[in-house]
Amino acid sequence: MASPGPIKDGTGAAKIVDASFYTSASPGGEDPILRAGNSKFGRAHIKQGGRHHHKPSHPYTRAAKKRWQGAFNNGICKQLTRYYTLYCYPYRSSTSKRTMCVYVDYADWKFHGRDMGQKGIVTAYWTKGQRGPKGRDSCLAQSG
Repeated sequence: MASPGPIKDGTGAAKIVDASFYTSASPGGEDPILRAGNSKFGRAHIKQGGRHHHKPSHPYTRAAKKRWQGAFNNGICKQLTRYYTLYCYPYRSSTSKRTMCVYVDYADWKFHGRDMGQKGIVTAYWTKGQRGPKGRDSCLAQSG
């Protein structure tokens, strides 16, 4: 009997809280998802302000999510490993140039011993400047 494949959703950190994002540029052809996560990835990580606990640079608002989608529309900014992917979106705030940076881990993720499918969005933050192609170097100068 064939395996049913990875589970797509779960409880706790594995719970998918947003599956509305889409991209034509992903390593496995999947659209990115946002899981509830914990202090190391997902919504919980973003809301805590990333690993540096800097909440102003890690907005979790409707406007921020539109910029995340803008980054997905721009395509892959840098592929750090086979499935760990960076998307970038340069934009202007009222007074400065910024880049929205979104890291997605498309690799299969095990939660309590069960294959949950892709881990999803690891972090999303803005950084000052727009250096490099599509702001890539600004994103790589600061990590989330």
